[in-house]
Amino acid sequence: MRSLLKYSLAALLVLVISCTSSKEISHEDIKGLPYDPPGSTVTTNKTIYPQYKRTFLFSGSNLYVSNEFTGSRLNDCYQENDSTLVAAIEPENSPINNSAWYAFKVWSNKEKKINLKIIYKDGSQRYVPKLSYDGDNWTPIDSNLYFNDTAKGIGYLTLKVNSDTLWVSGQELILSHYYEKWIDKLLQNPFIKKSVIGKSVNGRAINKLEIDEGNDNSDLIYIIGRQHPPEVTGAFGLISFVEKLTDDSELSKNIREKFRIVVIPIVNPDGVDNGHWRHNANGVDLNRDWFAFNQPETRQVRDELMRIANESQSKVKFFIDFHSTQQDIFYITSKDSTLDFDPIYETTESWLNIIQEMFPDYKLNIDESLNSNKAPTSDDWAYNTFNCPALTYELGDETDRNLIRKICSGAAEAMMETLLKERK
Repeated sequence: MRSLLKYSLAALLVLVISCTSSKEISHEDIKGLPYDPPGSTVTTNKTIYPQYKRTFLFSGSNLYVSNEFTGSRLNDCYQENDSTLVAAIEPENSPINNSAWYAFKVWSNKEKKINLKIIYKDGSQRYVPKLSYDGDNWTPIDSNLYFNDTAKGIGYLTLKVNSDTLWVSGQELILSHYYEKWIDKLLQNPFIKKSVIGKSVNGRAINKLEIDEGNDNSDLIYIIGRQHPPEVTGAFGLISFVEKLTDDSELSKNIREKFRIVVIPIVNPDGVDNGHWRHNANGVDLNRDWFAFNQPETRQVRDELMRIANESQSKVKFFIDFHSTQQDIFYITSKDSTLDFDPIYETTESWLNIIQEMFPDYKLNIDESLNSNKAPTSDDWAYNTFNCPALTYELGDETDRNLIRKICSGAAEAMMETLLKERK
């Protein structure tokens, strides 16, 4: 009875604080970001148009093209002429931001060279093709074998194929099972716990990691990622960031003793595994649902983050959401917006300054223009709810993967130094 009462009170507290956190902002105030398509902030369910999974056989050339695997995106494939195949790509629904994902396999009974043209409905070529022969190890296509016609939004590839399956994808395939393996490896550390906070629309687990060596009342650090399926560089960034927090350095041990780190690494597993451009299985951009909370994924993440903060009566000291775009960029809450909470901006500024000192040749691209505190995004929600430093870190689509690991590991180190210094 006591446990039931405790659960009921906690749920009521989450509801009360949820209502309170958005009291100053009305639905009329909420706006999408400047680059959003119409209707992006309407996050009720929308119709999805699934791709049809099949293998195309071009009998005259003994050539095969397939989308029969997890994370694929290929809506049609046909022969334009004797030397050129066309891969037709469509989003899960539209209007939609242009994150035109594609992923398919190709092989041939005989070794040959083929020309492939990628065309899009409701989008255009964005990602430089990545190639693999096993689905795990990837390399960018040779620049001499690829051309992006930006005027037409079409990608042109020359591929050398044989009986070995060649995977062609906009980015590396980092699917939900990849995260499961990564989490299993992390769980070898006794200070890491895993739990499932809920299920996606299609019933996939939304996993949470808790990292700490202190107590349940420690101050909190919140890390989330992969709201948008193709944003693989953001996934690399989050992984490197978290791995630094879990290493054996004295700095990392110290942060784990004084802070409780909560990580939700993949918020949109359905979109990832279904090869979506942007949306969840209900056809909604999850990072525009952090005001209405119409979708189960955002609701469950919100409820869990608030439950932890409320039950522990702890302060959230840092919130970061990892994404990808055409360049590395830090979207932070503007100084003008934080006049009532000066330490918030000072913490962010201190963190960024340390990163710049660590990597003087790295362009620290900072943008304060998009965080108006009235956007239905995760960082604005976290800022309004917890009065904490809250930001989105975007990694460039084509940023060198080794550089991502280096910078994001350093960014985690800089965050630890900043928060521990403030705690003294």
